[in-house]
Amino acid sequence: MKKIFFSFVGIFFVTNLFAGIPLTGLYQTIDDDTNTPKSIVVLYEYEKGNGSELGGRIVALYDENGKVTETLGNSVKLADKVKGSPKYVGLDIIWGMEWDSDDKEYKDGEIMDPKNGKVYSSVIWQDNKDKVRVRGKIGPFGRTQTWNVLTVSDLPAELQEIDTTNWNPIIRD
Repeated sequence: MKKIFFSFVGIFFVTNLFAGIPLTGLYQTIDDDTNTPKSIVVLYEYEKGNGSELGGRIVALYDENGKVTETLGNSVKLADKVKGSPKYVGLDIIWGMEWDSDDKEYKDGEIMDPKNGKVYSSVIWQDNKDKVRVRGKIGPFGRTQTWNVLTVSDLPAELQEIDTTNWNPIIRD
């Protein structure tokens, strides 16, 4: 019986040791200037070649009072500095992120600032279970934002059942 127990414990440990930290999910971004909620971004995995990569798509916007005003079903505001002037909601802002199990972070991908349409290299990691750090950079210089983890109960009804299964980023750089 002890052998069976330790076999299961060993399998569980090895499986978790080699599994990447799944940072897929919903996150609330915070405005750098006002420190108020700005948008909701879904980080999702998609197939690329023989592996998978992490992408990020805006699925909702907040107004200045912290209320969700635009979602996938009622997107209005245009990202006029982004090629093609797409709507903010539905815009892919992160793509090509690859998991680095040694550093326990996603890297080697890109992030776009939808306000100006500029694209930067990016790194994403998690310090604790309630927040994720997202850094856009050029060489050693850059800016790090902290995004809050959201749960389904934090979301408007239409965002509670988002299916990202077939999502692939639309790159507009």
